[in-house]
Amino acid sequence: MEVLNQWRTAIAVNGDLIKVKLIPLKRQQSTNDGFIWVEVGQMVQLESGETVEMNLDGSSFYIGQNLLYRLK
Repeated sequence: MEVLNQWRTAIAVNGDLIKVKLIPLKRQQSTNDGFIWVEVGQMVQLESGETVEMNLDGSSFYIGQNLLYRLK
């Protein structure tokens, strides 16, 4: 399993490098006893504090239009 909350490097198609952190994406789920929080995926936190969702492949994300980054 991947270690979350550590700074990792992401590289863009044009060669730009940025530092990002993987954080869990949690959603509320209804149960008979009430609501619980479940982890349904991962989000990416940029150095600026902004968070964006990962793509379905789990290793790439967009921070803007046509700005695709992949985790190294």
